[in-house]
Amino acid sequence: SSCLSHVVSIILHNNRLSVGLDSHIFHSVKFLKVLDMEFTRINSFSFDLVYLRYFAAETSHFSNKAGCRELETLKLKSLSEMSLPITLWEMDKLRHVDISDCSFTSEIAKELIENSKDLHDLQTLSTPCFSCAQEAELILRKTPNLLELRCKVRGVDYFQCYVLNFPSQIETLKIHLSYTRDTETIPFCISAPNLTNLTLKNFYLYHRHLSEIGSLQNLQVLSLKGISFQTCKWEVRDDEFPQLRVLKLHAGKVHFKDWSVADDAFPNLERLVLRDCKFLKEIPSWFGEISSLKSIEVRNCNKNVDKSASDIRETQVEDYQNSKFEVFITRENNKSDSDYED
Repeated sequence: SSCLSHVVSIILHNNRLSVGLDSHIFHSVKFLKVLDMEFTRINSFSFDLVYLRYFAAETSHFSNKAGCRELETLKLKSLSEMSLPITLWEMDKLRHVDISDCSFTSEIAKELIENSKDLHDLQTLSTPCFSCAQEAELILRKTPNLLELRCKVRGVDYFQCYVLNFPSQIETLKIHLSYTRDTETIPFCISAPNLTNLTLKNFYLYHRHLSEIGSLQNLQVLSLKGISFQTCKWEVRDDEFPQLRVLKLHAGKVHFKDWSVADDAFPNLERLVLRDCKFLKEIPSWFGEISSLKSIEVRNCNKNVDKSASDIRETQVEDYQNSKFEVFITRENNKSDSDYED
């Protein structure tokens, strides 16, 4: 143990050798700064490593009774539904938190979080599961300098038309709405002037929501997954999406049929990806006039969409001598979200 006491980094990435590993074996490495077990399953972990700055593991129980205040990066993958300890909010040096399948639960925990200090250094928060919009709002208020948020939100039936205020400097926002029954899911309003990357999944979007997104002046990447449109139509107006470079559109349960684009929209678009738009009549011909456009990808749509993509390529190549313009048309039997990641 005297030899281990001076170890500052431990990296374990062999899952087969470490299933069932218990945290007590690390008690003798008091000066440990990096403990990376990202692909390693561990029964439980209770911190008493006061110098630890980086911790990653798969676990079913996580505790920080001693309050590891030096921790800067925390990566947890829950082996079952796991609630995060309230002592997480004592780690005021946290900069990056990735907590897959973990949640903030219980009214007592929420009250304690409300009275805890803000995590001013936290920049990225990935894949927590919020039980409702109010819970998401609480966490956002406690992380005022957040730059990147990826999350799931449950309980959508209880926060229709709810307004969430995101940190003004947030740059990347990815929200997956999780619900159990068919409903017109009305999303919260998104107002973030510095937002460059936005992903929305399982949203029901009204015209005003689309206009709000289109008015984001710095947005460069927009992914709409499993999206349903009011009246099955999307009207893109003049001067909307001024800096957008990548648009990915995956149609939802409500048929997406009509798409119109004003002449001054998407002036900087480079890449267009359409998936499962089986009822879309055509891709607007205006995309053939966008000089910055480099490619169109069509996956599991219909013949009219396929043809309009080819027509746009013809316009780009013959009328504008854009010989490098590419069109990719594919039909797939197996569909999975993993094929449609950013």
